[in-house]
Amino acid sequence: MKKYDLIVIGAGSAGLVAATTAHRAGLKTALIEKRKIGGECTHSGCVPSKAILNLAKSYSAVNHINEIGFATVKKSKVKFEKVMEHVHSIIDGIYEHETPDIFQKMGIDTIVDTAGAVFIDANTIKIGRKKLAFKNCIICTGSSPRIIPFKGSEDTTFLTNDNFWEIKKQPKSIVFIGGGVISVELGSALAQMGTKVTILEVAPRILGAVDEEVATYMTKVLEDQGIKIITNVNILSFNKEKVSLEVEGKKKTIKADAYFQAVGRVPNVSSLGLEEVGIKYDRKGLTTNRYLQTNLKHIYACGDCTTPFKFTHTASHQANICVHNVLNKKKKINDLTVLPWAVFTNPEIGHVGLTEQEAKDKFGAENIAVFKVNASIDRYITDQKTGGFLKVIFNKKDRVIGADAVGTHAGEWIQLLTIAIKNKIPAAKMADTIFPYPTYGEIVKKAFTRYLRTKK
Repeated sequence: MKKYDLIVIGAGSAGLVAATTAHRAGLKTALIEKRKIGGECTHSGCVPSKAILNLAKSYSAVNHINEIGFATVKKSKVKFEKVMEHVHSIIDGIYEHETPDIFQKMGIDTIVDTAGAVFIDANTIKIGRKKLAFKNCIICTGSSPRIIPFKGSEDTTFLTNDNFWEIKKQPKSIVFIGGGVISVELGSALAQMGTKVTILEVAPRILGAVDEEVATYMTKVLEDQGIKIITNVNILSFNKEKVSLEVEGKKKTIKADAYFQAVGRVPNVSSLGLEEVGIKYDRKGLTTNRYLQTNLKHIYACGDCTTPFKFTHTASHQANICVHNVLNKKKKINDLTVLPWAVFTNPEIGHVGLTEQEAKDKFGAENIAVFKVNASIDRYITDQKTGGFLKVIFNKKDRVIGADAVGTHAGEWIQLLTIAIKNKIPAAKMADTIFPYPTYGEIVKKAFTRYLRTKK
């Protein structure tokens, strides 16, 4: 039986970072994957969704080219099968750098087996009949789409972000159940390519995790793209042809070619044999302390299988923390208080730190300042992309404690606010920093300079 300093279970974004970092640090490392290296991000999440969003944006731009002075182009028909072939070529291009042989050649023992890893005891796992021993282990098994069983839904084949990428025919109409990030991103892409899109949300508004003002703005953008958004929904039943629902006491039915469930994620922990060794977990995932250790201190967990913040960059960051803590007595803390994220709609949404409401709840409205800049500065004007805004929340020391944005490339320039929060940079220093002109990111400088004018 082979023995390892570290076994990494799961080869998604967290697992790849953990295994390669540990190997470079001199640990004898094994990497175990049940499905395909790269995980959800490469094969059914970040990569394909951004690819199809880019294609949809290009298609939409061509069909609106007359608005910027060019002759009207005849509207082209979407060849959806070709679109999906292109998306898969993007996936394959990234996977070329993540194949098992690449990591094996590095010196990491890499095992891809549908049997998956199962704990036998606190220092041993099995993959099929093969047994491996370890000093330390990091569990990075990710998450899967949550599926809600509705009355009559047994005969309905729901799409999720797992199986959506296998369809060849563009749905003429689609209903998304759940108004979160997946629904607005893929719904936006499909709507721009001509699909009739409906989003159903049980809550009073879509994008519940997003600042309310940003969500309100984005709702209007999506509706302008032709997406029908129905909130306060109670789904009563399903059949193959229609969904029956109730909205504020009124019953109605909606027919669609396809139904897509995007109602959250379930941590992939049920097949690991955790009960055999007493590793604690619940429906939210593995229970970890602030060092990302499970109740068995030599077994760590990171990424979707343990955190509510299910982002690729969260998983990668936590993987580095885990490896550091395996190697060092002085442990790093899993601090996600300054965690940026983006929603890749058109325009994009960016967020970091506290929202306006969270800041008011934490510090009191009288102890914060909220300053907003509309996306109407020069670069936005030249490119005719003036929709959106940046909202920055300051504390009494004129330091940023949060920011929310909606606008072109907001997912890129929100990182400037992340740096300001992380390093406690005062507003005056940010305002005194030279930004290139004309750029989208200049909106950040404008926020600081204009905010400081209000202080005089």
